[in-house]
Amino acid sequence: MSARARRVPAAYRRRALFIGTSRRAGTLASPRLTHPPMSMTPPSLSSTIAPPQPTHPSVPSVPPQPAVMAEGDALPLSWLQDRVLAERLLEAVWSARQPVTPAQFFVWSQSRLQPLLPHRLLVCVGDQSPSPRLAAQLFHLKPIGEALQAQLEAADHGLWLHLIRRWGDGRRPVRIQLEREAPSALFQPLLEAGLRELALHGVVGDGERPQGLFLLAGDGWEDDHLRRLELLTPALHAAWRRARLQSRGQAMPRRAGAMVTPREQQIVEGLRAGLSNEGIAIQLGISMFTVKNHVRKILRKLGANNRAQAVAIAMSRREFSEPGAPAAR
Repeated sequence: MSARARRVPAAYRRRALFIGTSRRAGTLASPRLTHPPMSMTPPSLSSTIAPPQPTHPSVPSVPPQPAVMAEGDALPLSWLQDRVLAERLLEAVWSARQPVTPAQFFVWSQSRLQPLLPHRLLVCVGDQSPSPRLAAQLFHLKPIGEALQAQLEAADHGLWLHLIRRWGDGRRPVRIQLEREAPSALFQPLLEAGLRELALHGVVGDGERPQGLFLLAGDGWEDDHLRRLELLTPALHAAWRRARLQSRGQAMPRRAGAMVTPREQQIVEGLRAGLSNEGIAIQLGISMFTVKNHVRKILRKLGANNRAQAVAIAMSRREFSEPGAPAAR
């Protein structure tokens, strides 16, 4: 070994030998790179993509069920998913505070209640303090027979005693299909009027007597309609009770002949029967143009916005005669 080689430290000679060997092999390695290769994914993302497994046994998580499905008395989920139905229900409940007279209550029942609970007539029964007796109030758009009207407006009639007892068994909405009932004189006037189904629900009062009971007569009732009736009964009871209390202190004339003429009373009766302008014109033997003029005058005199509201206001003011009776002079 030469003197120059002896002056080079042994560590440098080993390093030169290692580099030369690596170049001949086609790679350039460094003895200092002894740590393991790094992951190309940041630790935060790695933990997000592949979370560490828990050491304890995992319990399967069950998502909480909506409140509407938890209880049998809550709203069905299908109602909340139906936007039109949900809006109608909210409008009916919210607007129930507006009627303050029987006429306004009738308009509310026809505009808000009718789309949700189709019916031909509505009967409201409730207590009338200080009298211990119940009172019934009938609301309908088309005329009905005198026998049926007298039966429905008499809260002490055997029909109401039967219905109160039937509802009181479970205090839940009741549907009665009259054609499937045993033959009875109680239901005969209803059948003769072409009514086939009844829906009944009320508000619990003191003892066995309900604080309010509501009868709707129509056709095609289903279980879904009974659920709606159960939901809307508190609003129905509050609206009717407010309208009754407000109207007790108001003395309404039996007939306001100064406002509505005999011919206009006949027009109102035609509207009440559900006739069109052409039908009223044929019935009274006048032109349809004359009927339109009378209808406009009636709406203006009664302060009504539409035909149904005019009929409701006329009913509360007795602006029409009973079916078959001559018009007032």
